[in-house]
Amino acid sequence: MERTFRNPANGHTESVGGASWLAVLIFGAFYLAYKGLWGHFFIWLLLVGGFSVLTGGPGLIIALPLASIGYAIGINSILTNSYLRKGWVEVSGDSAGAQTSDLRDCPFCAETIKCAAIKCKHCGADVEPTTVTVPKPVEQLFHGWTVRISTQTSDAPRVEQLLDDLGIPVMAFDGGTIVTGPFDSENSAKAVSIDLGDKHNLQCHMYWVPSAT
Repeated sequence: MERTFRNPANGHTESVGGASWLAVLIFGAFYLAYKGLWGHFFIWLLLVGGFSVLTGGPGLIIALPLASIGYAIGINSILTNSYLRKGWVEVSGDSAGAQTSDLRDCPFCAETIKCAAIKCKHCGADVEPTTVTVPKPVEQLFHGWTVRISTQTSDAPRVEQLLDDLGIPVMAFDGGTIVTGPFDSENSAKAVSIDLGDKHNLQCHMYWVPSAT
């Protein structure tokens, strides 16, 4: 079964599963580089190249297919762990009928916008906000510094639109709170918290979310 992960910073999605094993089996190290798995790319080169050098060249015939088969077996786990370490959100799941992504298509221009948006940032059309269901608690998906913004439910679409305009990633809704981040350092989270409080009069609190592991 395919699993889909979304980058909370820009909304870009990637799928894991399906033909991933076939792609790495055919393209080998080039597929690892294409997916940004540079550590595994160099491990591949060291294994295949080193074995070939040690055997004087003929070992390439043995090392290449073995490396291809090994990575074909483990590529789905490697990709999944890579996306989760980078703080991406899994937007696929077993919740029947549940909407697990906070993105949707604008009904006027078909460009991607947030579910909570009340105005399309692409064509400027007024749109109705829709409800998004978060399938897992934020603590199970992320770890790092977050900034939580207290807001009324009726004001949440306006705040989310503001955050989108400012380029601040929204992780989830947690009760009456919008959770943003994760940020790479405490100073980054503090700067966002101060800016939102001073310039936009929003009530913000910083929280450290520990790793689920």
